[in-house]
Amino acid sequence: MDLYNSIIVAIWLCVAYAIWAATAAGDPGYGQVAFLFGGIFAHLYLRKIKLERPITKNDEITIPDADFSVEIPDEGDKYYFSEKSYRKIIWTSTIISMILISIFIETITYQPEYLIWGLVAFIFGLIIFIIPIFLPIKDDIETLRKRAEKERIKAWRRGKFEKDNKDSEDNEKDKGNDDLENNKLPEEEE
Repeated sequence: MDLYNSIIVAIWLCVAYAIWAATAAGDPGYGQVAFLFGGIFAHLYLRKIKLERPITKNDEITIPDADFSVEIPDEGDKYYFSEKSYRKIIWTSTIISMILISIFIETITYQPEYLIWGLVAFIFGLIIFIIPIFLPIKDDIETLRKRAEKERIKAWRRGKFEKDNKDSEDNEKDKGNDDLENNKLPEEEE
């Protein structure tokens, strides 16, 4: 089963369970109808999205080779963290900030006498979560290659790749002159 059909099955299982639960709770029928219409709407919306997407066979599409180079300037000690260490920093800061924010939620809900400590934990959690945004990171060569490949494919899709043949430029200049000659006014017939 593909992803689309799996999502449809999951939607209808959820709708069926929601209708059963509403009936078991004693709903007079409005909830069941709302769940049914919600399922129909979600199914039709997903079908619309699926039908709008063009069907392509990627095996038949060939991307032409193009010269694409990435220049990596030597910036000295401007960057302190590699991408690998930056990922570790992001994971660590996210986990620590989640713990601190959960402490804040704990103090609000169950221990209001420690609310000041909860607010301090919340503020530190936000600060720790935001810190990685401001760290200078040096891109790895693999990341630069992937980025260059994406840019090349984008340029190819838009038709902006460079033509290596200079004859085509000469042909375009000649074509412009031919267009001027072909744009003469038609002769009037009597």
